[in-house]
Amino acid sequence: MKRPLWLLLLAPALTICLIITNLVSAEAEFQVSDLKLSSQSVKVGETVTITATISNKGDEEGTYSLNLKINDEIKESREIELAAGKSQTVSFTVTADKTGDQIVELDGATDFFTVQSSLGGMFPPYLWIIVGAIVGVLILLIIVMLVMPPGKKQPKRAKGAKTMGGGKAAFSPPSSFPTTLPFPAVDQHVMPGTMPTPMQAPMQPPMQGPQQAPLPSRTQPGMQPPMHTPSPFPMPGPMAPPHPPGTGRPIFNLRNLTITPNQVKQGDPVTIGVIVANNGSEHGRYSVVLRIDGVVEGITEIDLPPGTSQHAVFTVTKDVPGMYYVEVDGLAGAFTSIALVPANFSVTNLEIAPDRVRQGEYVTISAVVTNTGEITGSYSLVLKTKGVAESIQEVTLGPGVSQRVEFNVAKDAAGFYNVELEGLTGRFVVEMDWTG
Repeated sequence: MKRPLWLLLLAPALTICLIITNLVSAEAEFQVSDLKLSSQSVKVGETVTITATISNKGDEEGTYSLNLKINDEIKESREIELAAGKSQTVSFTVTADKTGDQIVELDGATDFFTVQSSLGGMFPPYLWIIVGAIVGVLILLIIVMLVMPPGKKQPKRAKGAKTMGGGKAAFSPPSSFPTTLPFPAVDQHVMPGTMPTPMQAPMQPPMQGPQQAPLPSRTQPGMQPPMHTPSPFPMPGPMAPPHPPGTGRPIFNLRNLTITPNQVKQGDPVTIGVIVANNGSEHGRYSVVLRIDGVVEGITEIDLPPGTSQHAVFTVTKDVPGMYYVEVDGLAGAFTSIALVPANFSVTNLEIAPDRVRQGEYVTISAVVTNTGEITGSYSLVLKTKGVAESIQEVTLGPGVSQRVEFNVAKDAAGFYNVELEGLTGRFVVEMDWTG
């Protein structure tokens, strides 16, 4: 009778040794592969999607901390939980905010993309405003010069014309100038046999006495009177505004669009912010409009004194997974909504206590059930002894919640009972109740 008793004691000890050996040798081993970028060249403000495959090459389920680095700076971290032999594709979305080559590193896997600067981002906004004002003033001056009438030119001198002093004449009469002047009778002062010329008539000595004729005007028939040359500077009027354009009004400018975070779980909120500045000289009010995929999601009013700025903030929630494009009055960005992981259950930590009972006594068999998904769900546990279903229990667990489930079993027949609970195995012994 002693030999079977030693065998009964040796069998559980061997079983415990095998279980401990399996637990010690099992270990999770993770590997990152297939690093890909959605684009190798982007502009400032555009987004790049980074994807990679995470594999568990080990023999046990485990959790892996994945870090995304750009130029040796950690941009985002994520916890990945994988069963043994499983793989999962993860993705990150980053917004290009600096020009130049950006080195991407995902736990050993590396790649890069280049950020190019746009023409609008080469200079600050206030410099573009100054250039625009200068161009506007130049255009206005050109319009004024084209509209103003040009001054009339003086007639050119005729070559060879003599002045009264024997020099060149001050002007040359036109071809239609009359051969005789309508002066009063001055024939008595002209030498006999000669005719007075147009230039000689004004130089005759005046007549003495009451019969002196008045001297005619210097302006001859057929000639235009002299005109004053117009000033090159326009006088104030309809075409010359008294104030330069752009003064006396509010001028609003938007900058620094932020999307936090740029990757969220389905149903989680996203905060979108932008800075609004009043660069004008007057108090003003501005409406900031948020559009997502071209649809207006929100409008906020900003009241700003001159020379001040204010932060406008929106909060949005998307229940449908996908990438959403954000636009706030010319500033653009994007964020990604990731679908929630369905309810997924794991059963661990099988316990049998006690593992040796007498006939009719109860054995408590328990295990820990965990919902590793992101949605609440229900799960049914089936307990088998010697391959036959013994009992069923159903549990409902929220995301990330664990619960220990217990079964109480009593057997009247002595012997070994193999236990199986959702892939976990063990056994207990029912000893014979000896009576004298």
